[in-house]
Amino acid sequence: IKNFSPYYSRQYSVAFCNHVRSEVEQQRDLTSQFLKTKPPLEPGTVLYEAEISQFAEDIKKWKDRYVVIKNDFSVESYDSKEAYQKGAVPKSRILPAGGKVLTSEDEYNLLSDKHFPDPIASNEKENSQPFVVLPKAFPVYLWQPFLRHGYFCFQEAADQKRFSTLLSDCVRHLNHDYMKQTTFEAQAFLEAVQFFRQEKGHYGSWDMTAGDEIQVTWGSEVWILSPSGQMKDTVSKTNS
Repeated sequence: IKNFSPYYSRQYSVAFCNHVRSEVEQQRDLTSQFLKTKPPLEPGTVLYEAEISQFAEDIKKWKDRYVVIKNDFSVESYDSKEAYQKGAVPKSRILPAGGKVLTSEDEYNLLSDKHFPDPIASNEKENSQPFVVLPKAFPVYLWQPFLRHGYFCFQEAADQKRFSTLLSDCVRHLNHDYMKQTTFEAQAFLEAVQFFRQEKGHYGSWDMTAGDEIQVTWGSEVWILSPSGQMKDTVSKTNS
């Protein structure tokens, strides 16, 4: 944060001056006259709730958990439906920003090998043990950079499709909703991240500009300041 702060302070001043100038000149975004958006849902609106099998990281076992997704697009897990209805604290809460939703073990393994290849692995295909043994036929993997991955399992393909589709929507909203903000604070922050990366020699688009301010800043610091080898070790330890 100390390294990033000067960039944000500079861009905040620029964005604020542009905002004041725009107010004085009474400029308006003409596209807003033609584009209409759906009215937002009431805070706390439940988009999904069901009892499903989830791999519990704390005990390294599969557990039947009552999973609830509200319109803040976080994935909350409870011991039971009764616990949720009584207002209990969730056993886990996942913000899937920057994630990828996969529905097969092969897809998950390919993505993991692509990002974190094993330098001592044999080129020949071997019958290796799966990272997580599946209790049911239809899995959903939530692959997240720099965070523990999420594992869910379903008895029916229709339930798998419903959950994976909604989870993909959550990822999309969390990835882009902040970037759509037109406030000068949001614009200053996104421009500061861009200049911060360019100062370190990183140009072009970047798939880690996803989530809120905390997630983007933390991801930027970790990615830029960590050497490639240390990054792989860091992520491996985090996921384990």
